[in-house]
Amino acid sequence: MRSVVRIINPYDAGVFPQGEVILLNSNENPYEPSEDVKKAYIDSLKRINRYPDASYPALKKAISEYLGIEVENLALGSGSSELISRVCEIIVEELDKVAIPMPSYSLYLTYAMLRDASLLLPIYERYSITPEFFEEEKPKLSIICSPNNPTGNCIERRIAEKIAENSEYVLIDEAYAEFADKNLLEMVQEFENIIILRSFSKFFGLAGLRIGYAVASREIAEALEKVRLPFAIPTPGVATAIAALRSLDHYLELRKRIVEERERVSRELKRIGFEVFPSDANFVLFRAEKGLFEKLLQNGVVVRSLSGLIGLEGEYIRMTIGKREENDRALEVLESERGKSPA
Repeated sequence: MRSVVRIINPYDAGVFPQGEVILLNSNENPYEPSEDVKKAYIDSLKRINRYPDASYPALKKAISEYLGIEVENLALGSGSSELISRVCEIIVEELDKVAIPMPSYSLYLTYAMLRDASLLLPIYERYSITPEFFEEEKPKLSIICSPNNPTGNCIERRIAEKIAENSEYVLIDEAYAEFADKNLLEMVQEFENIIILRSFSKFFGLAGLRIGYAVASREIAEALEKVRLPFAIPTPGVATAIAALRSLDHYLELRKRIVEERERVSRELKRIGFEVFPSDANFVLFRAEKGLFEKLLQNGVVVRSLSGLIGLEGEYIRMTIGKREENDRALEVLESERGKSPA
């Protein structure tokens, strides 16, 4: 067994308790899919005895129309998480510099380590990235997240441009982009070294089906298609993803609810007395007291504890924006516990 496998930690997805609990821990869309998506899923079941078309032409066409890009600029994967691994496979060789600003998604580190990369982990308070580090280090690959998980903020285009100018390749994870008012998708047309990842798990609420895609130059997209699993997305996933793209109005309405709740929850957390990070995603991050995660769990509310994440000193909780009644229950517990804390 390779030595690096012995030292990496398994990905920590948080706790998944059974029973009647409120799940605000995995940044999922709390609402049901559209009726058309449900129907497409059910109708597809009669075909699960057959493999899907391994090139996925219908899904790629639907995504290309949604984004206004060419099919040749797309690569698919079993969730955007698989594509992070594939990007590292096609780009990173032993001891190549991989820059991962922190705090951010820990899976980036795992896949870079599996390539025996030389990891560079600059820490930026509130993920407020500046370009000087990249200008000095000139990484082979830089991995940035916008909106960032867990801080929730977007990266300014001028910063992303500087990173692209000083890195051989740049991976931009935009899993939460549809919840923000801006994105960096157009940069793919201007920078041939940029790869943007998107997901159907968050905005489109298909987390259980594992569907992701990359937008990149034709050369990079073709390379990713070469190394991905040949039947990465199952038949029901293909059918439901296409139906979701055709149900865009449904999901835009859900987005409106989620964004409105995000702003309300942020205001309420501040009123209660928490330090809250501004968010462009479907979650909020706030500084917490020790033991607060456990108190929420005892009251049937599951959030994500981020204590120990590189770049976050102290106790932090990331709370997914759920339905209003779910958020209200979380806020009720938080206010009750905050009132018990010593002044």
